[in-house]
Amino acid sequence: MIDLPLFGRKKRPSSNIKTYENLLDEAKNAISSGDEDKAQILFRRIHRWINEDAVAVANMNEEEKNRISEILTEAGENMLMIKDYDYAIKMLEKAKTLNDRNVRAWLDIGRNLMERNTRIPYAISCLQEAVKLDPKNIEAYLLLGDGFRLQGQNEKALKAYHNVLEIDPENTAVMERILKIEEDIDILKRYAEVLEKTGDTENLVGVYNRLATLTGEESYLEKGLQIDPENKELLITKASMLKQNNNYIEAMEIAKMLLDKYPDDPGVQVLYEEIAGEEGKEEVKPIGVEELFGDFEIEGIGEIEEEAPEIQETEKRQTERKEDEVSQFLTLFKDGKLDMAKKLLSEISKEDFEKLLSGEINYDLAKFIVENVELERSRNLIDDLIAQNRIGEVEKFLNEILKKDFKNSKALFLKARLMAAKDSEMGARNFLTMSIKFDPKMKDSAKEDSLLKKYASTDWFKKLIS
Repeated sequence: MIDLPLFGRKKRPSSNIKTYENLLDEAKNAISSGDEDKAQILFRRIHRWINEDAVAVANMNEEEKNRISEILTEAGENMLMIKDYDYAIKMLEKAKTLNDRNVRAWLDIGRNLMERNTRIPYAISCLQEAVKLDPKNIEAYLLLGDGFRLQGQNEKALKAYHNVLEIDPENTAVMERILKIEEDIDILKRYAEVLEKTGDTENLVGVYNRLATLTGEESYLEKGLQIDPENKELLITKASMLKQNNNYIEAMEIAKMLLDKYPDDPGVQVLYEEIAGEEGKEEVKPIGVEELFGDFEIEGIGEIEEEAPEIQETEKRQTERKEDEVSQFLTLFKDGKLDMAKKLLSEISKEDFEKLLSGEINYDLAKFIVENVELERSRNLIDDLIAQNRIGEVEKFLNEILKKDFKNSKALFLKARLMAAKDSEMGARNFLTMSIKFDPKMKDSAKEDSLLKKYASTDWFKKLIS
């Protein structure tokens, strides 16, 4: 786009609104005929002439000023279309100077800055002014919510989005925005009702699945499966719910069917392993002290119970200190003090790691631990748990991540090792394949891994790490 604001300057006609209107029409006709360069010159001329006529414009009545503000707004909008952004913003700023109640000018500035992801705080200010002037302006509220969301101000974003629903209760665009911030069951139900009404079955199936997951109501699953009987996500959710209700036979039937159809899908693999583990679970007796130490051929275990009181007290203080460290880490994590939590995690001992995994683990906590413990250290810590036959704890921990983030290469790699420890070659191969697919650097880690080396002579392993 050429930048010739003074090109083609001719003798100025007398100042009047009709002159600006004629220039605007001529510029719009130039755009229609494909001559954007000419249009740009004419639009800029409007702005320049209005500035040169500043005294005359200042003496105009309010109605005339408002009309010039409208001309500048329309010219600015057309300038945005031909991507002369900076000059367009100048024209829109001039428009709202002449008429500070010009909603279009405030909205156009906010929208354009938002689209270009620049000067977001100023864009928010413009949009706030727009909704103040026009409390029923849906687009302004939507953009305002988007601006707050970009700034991480989710509460303010939600307030703006809910204002849209007060104006338009069936606005699916704003429902989708709300659901990106929080899993609001009431909004999901309203969204489902609108989708049912409009016949949008493609999106409706996903909403039914989310409702089933959040509410535990099987009726949503059945509705979804009536629309798409072979939907993978719905079937995964159904199998998970059946497992939770201890209906392992039906859950396993679904899991096997999914595994046959999607053998390389980590989510399906996780589901199958979980159900298989629960279905064949046997009661595990705690290992006695003598039995445990006997395995290592350590003598004198019987004397432990008769240790001096001061030794027992020292051990008690050490245990309490470790419990305090774990609690401190969990408190820091819960309070969002992630840098401090990360530092504490980097110094975590084997015992503390085991304590963490034996407690309540959710997705966010599991992902934070995996991402902030070095891979080599993760392997060593997990190997200690495997050696103690605590595979179930490790698997639950990794599954929490993979159920929501199946592209987490580190969790996939650790899951592959776990499958190797369980002698599941198919599981090890599938999870390792996905891990390397999402992060090729995992090849180097796989080559010398103590658990995966059992597959070093197989064709699939050689091909995978080559």
